[in-house]
This record gives sequence, structure tokens and C-alpha cells, in this order.
Amino acid sequence: MVLDPCVYLPDEIKVDGSEGGLLTFTKCCLPDNKLYNILEHIYFAENATVNVWEISAMGRQSTQESSSITETHYVVGRRGKTDGGTLTLGRYYALDGSLGAQVFLDVTRPHVVFICGKRGYGKSYSIGVLLEEICRLKDVVRERLGVIVVDTLGVFWTMHFPNVAEKTQLARGGSEPQGFPVRLLVPMKTVAEFRQQSIDAVSFSLRVASVSAAHWCHLFGVKSTDPISITLSRAVLSMQARSDCFSIHDLVVRIQQDDRASDLVKTAAENFLAVADSWKIFNAKGLAVTDLVKRGVVSILDLSSLPSQPLKDVVVSLISEAIFEAQVQARRAYEEEKVGLMTETAGLPLVWLAVDEAQVFIPRDHDTLSKEVLLTEWMRQGRQPGLSLILATQRPSALEPEVLSHADIIVCHRLTAQEDIDMLGLVRPTYMRGDIAESIKKMGDEKGVALLVDDTSESVHVIKVRPRMSRHGGGEPEIIL
Repeated sequence: MVLDPCVYLPDEIKVDGSEGGLLTFTKCCLPDNKLYNILEHIYFAENATVNVWEISAMGRQSTQESSSITETHYVVGRRGKTDGGTLTLGRYYALDGSLGAQVFLDVTRPHVVFICGKRGYGKSYSIGVLLEEICRLKDVVRERLGVIVVDTLGVFWTMHFPNVAEKTQLARGGSEPQGFPVRLLVPMKTVAEFRQQSIDAVSFSLRVASVSAAHWCHLFGVKSTDPISITLSRAVLSMQARSDCFSIHDLVVRIQQDDRASDLVKTAAENFLAVADSWKIFNAKGLAVTDLVKRGVVSILDLSSLPSQPLKDVVVSLISEAIFEAQVQARRAYEEEKVGLMTETAGLPLVWLAVDEAQVFIPRDHDTLSKEVLLTEWMRQGRQPGLSLILATQRPSALEPEVLSHADIIVCHRLTAQEDIDMLGLVRPTYMRGDIAESIKKMGDEKGVALLVDDTSESVHVIKVRPRMSRHGGGEPEIIL
């Protein structure tokens, strides 16, 4: 009898018998003298492999923050059994469709969480669950976190509204529909649209001085050796040398004063900047990092109204770069304070950045501005300054493969495309026995079910993500008949 990689059972557990393909284990004393009740959710496969999907302790409590995290509760991303600072992700899922003990996710330390799944099986939904749980944390924990969500499709603003569609499912778990006070950041053009719906949207903008010549070239799709790019670069570098606060109009004036550029090139450069100005994204001051990342607040950066992917790429690149630099300085100030040196920097909270449709920002087949920042700085260096990432995609094969090697938590919903399954198989951890494709197949086709890989505890589980309390804006539209 060989145990499945999902859970490793101690030798002291005794098999009492089997009936109808299900095995029942007797109560027994484990090596640490804790009494466990090994109950249902044990499947007896044809190849004599026992797949154990749940170990539940007697007398467990299910409330996230009202009870201590004990051996009963599994906390993803945490080795110790400290209390608090956990998000309720869902419950263990059995092959017969029944649910077991709760599964939590740690937020007290930096993590890279990778979520994937084919369309309609819970990728964006799972992000929403994590965001709701952060909003529900105790103040003492939540105030130490700051969350930014890059929303390219406009699916997370609905968190303001309760999820009445799943009221029955929520009631089964002792919850009820509710909206959450997330902060919505949108371009200036769309602020009025949201406020008409009684949603308090805040406009965000980028400081013109922070936009490099490379950003402008990428934004307009011109090569760095083109005359327009050279003229723009001279203007940008000249203005940045003079001040860290200038507008697009100031750039235009500087271009007009450039006696090394032809009138045709000047006119083309001015037209590009006029288009950029019409987006109402760039201004002289911009939104400071401390205004972007708020302690204890989940901020939704809604980019769905921006007209092009290069513009979204520039926004994500500049914002993630600014957060990284600020957090590195904050960590330095923290260390100076610990050794007794004076510091005036209050610093940022631990920052979580969630990026849906991550394959468009960190693609496999070409470079982007945001890919350089997120991969080089956030993933390779982000742990020390306290930066966490949640990356979600429905196309793992289109994502930069290095992402999976940095992820310490993987939540894989149903996948059917072989190239996507093969991509996950390439990074299969050594502690996972068997083939990942076979594990995905065992999950079945129920929405919300996921294969969970936790690199911290070096374990693999199958779970079902809990129902959303707030309205999910990422569902597919249907014709009502």
C-alpha cells in the first residue's frame, strides 16, 4: 500500500477495513501524543494506491481569526504554528466531492503565489477570495499590509457589492453575502462614471518626470534610434536634469527649443505627446507611492479603460518600480532603527501586488518593461524588502517559465491544454510523487477545485476554494431564456 503525495501518514495509523472502495481508519495516538481522527475522504484506487485527502483533528474550530491555528489547520506558506495573520483559502477536497478541514494562507511573510486555470474555473475568483480575506483580517495585522491589484479587465470593482448569487453556498459555511470597502483607483476620465454609481473612485496619475525616454519609446512604438526617439530623449533628459516636477507641456516647449531636430520630427514628437496628454494619466505631480499603497487598504488599480497594452505595461512598470525602490529604502531605515541609528522614514507596510492576466506583463516570448521590474526586482530580490506577488493566468505556457521557479505557493485549477499542463510539469517539485497531469485529472471538472503546491512545507494537497462573499465580476455573461 503506497501513500499518495497529498498527505503523509505516520506508521502508527492502523487500517480497520475497507468497504465499497473507501477505507476507514481507527482513532490512534500519533508520535506527538495528539489524538487524531482519520475519517473519510480516502479513496482506494485500482492500483492499490491509497489517496488520503484529509486528516481532521477532533474538536476543531472553523473560525479563522477567533481561534488559534493548531495542528488541525493547515497554513500554506508557514512552517511554524503561530496564531493570526492567515487567510481562509478553502477546505480540503475529497474525490467523492465532500469537504474536509479548512486550509489557510500565511500573510505574515513575503510570498510569490501563482494561480492558474482554464477560463471559468476560478482563477480570478481565487484572487477575489484572498482580497476579501485580507479585508477581514484583524486591524493589528491588516494595518501592516498594503495591497495593490492590477485589474486589466475591470472585474474587481464589484467587490463593493454582496454576492447574493451564492447566498445558499455561503450559508452552508456559516457566512453571508457582503461587500468590502476596497479603494478603487481609475484614470481621471472614468472617475465620474463610477461616482454616478455611488462608488467612490479616486483618480490616479503618473509623474511625468518618472517616465524615462525608454518608456516613451515603448509607449509610442518607436525605435530608440529613430529621430523622434532621439528628440524625445534629449527633451526628457534635459528636463529631468533641471527638475523632478514638470508637465507634458514643459516637454513640448523643450522640444520646440531643440535646434538640432527638424520641424517634421518636432511636429511628430509633439503629436505623440498630445495623444499621451489626452489620456489624463500623466501630470507634473503624479500619485506618490505613499498615496498609492495605503496601510490596511486593498486598492484596485483599474486599467480596463486604458486604450492600449503598451500603456498598461508602462503604468505597471512605473508603479512596481516605485514601490520596489520605496520598500528597499524602508527596509534600510528599519535596519538602521534596529541598530540604534536615527531615521526619519516611516516606511511602507508589507506590500502585496496582485496581477491578473500576468502573461501579458511577463510573457514568455518577448520582453516588456514590467517584466523586467517584476522578474528582476520583485521575484529575485523582493523577499528581503517584504514584497509579495500574486500572479494569475489562464495560459501558463504563455508565461515566462522562471516565474514558476520563484513561486512558493501554486494554486492550479482545472487545465486541459497539454502545453499548459506540460509547463507545470517542468517545474514539478522533487517532493511531489507521481505526474502532475494525473493529479490534475483526479481533481475532476468541478469549478473552484485546485491542486495546491506548498513549497514551504514541501507538500501537495487538493482543495476547494471557499465561496466569494462579494460579487464576482469575472463571470461569463449568459443569455437569459
